[in-house]
Amino acid sequence: MADIGITEEVDELAVALVHALSRQDGEQALALALALDPLIGDRPALRARHATWTAQAHQIRGEFDQAASMIRHAIALAQAAGESDALPGLKALKADIVRGKVASKTADTLPLPDTLLGRAVSAMDQGDLEGGAALARQARIEAQSLGNARDEVFSLLALARIPGQEDSAIRAAFAVADASDDKNLVTAVSRAAGAASVALPKKVF
Repeated sequence: MADIGITEEVDELAVALVHALSRQDGEQALALALALDPLIGDRPALRARHATWTAQAHQIRGEFDQAASMIRHAIALAQAAGESDALPGLKALKADIVRGKVASKTADTLPLPDTLLGRAVSAMDQGDLEGGAALARQARIEAQSLGNARDEVFSLLALARIPGQEDSAIRAAFAVADASDDKNLVTAVSRAAGAASVALPKKVF
């Protein structure tokens, strides 16, 4: 009977956790994940889901380092549990977390909202990646015409938030930052590259 009781409690906590995530209540979701953790026992598939839910909770709270760590753990657990059908979704979530991490790394240098670049970032923040990308490309062209390396770099980092463009956009941003000899720009791009796991070329002196 004890096992049945534990199973029922696990199911109740899992359902409550999923509901908290659907409400975007990261704090409640983390609390429920913490309560659920010691009750999972030897249930590999549930352990993988628990790690995924925990990653999502951290993502909602803007804790992208913890979210990235947990989603990597979730992918490893899913692979070990033979949950191959879950892997595409987990990898998509990982990419989303990485994009959020890249954005958070450049949050301190966000442009003014009434500029092309500011409107691009705002559109992306609201989920309009296509519109944001179009504005970011315009912002880059404007920055190039004005010789404004900073805005060109951040236009490219905005474009790095588009799925499939992370590598090329960050590498282009690094080339611009490196040519500008602005250490702050180089640092910003390096941080974004680290967050997105993009390998930058080594500088030869």
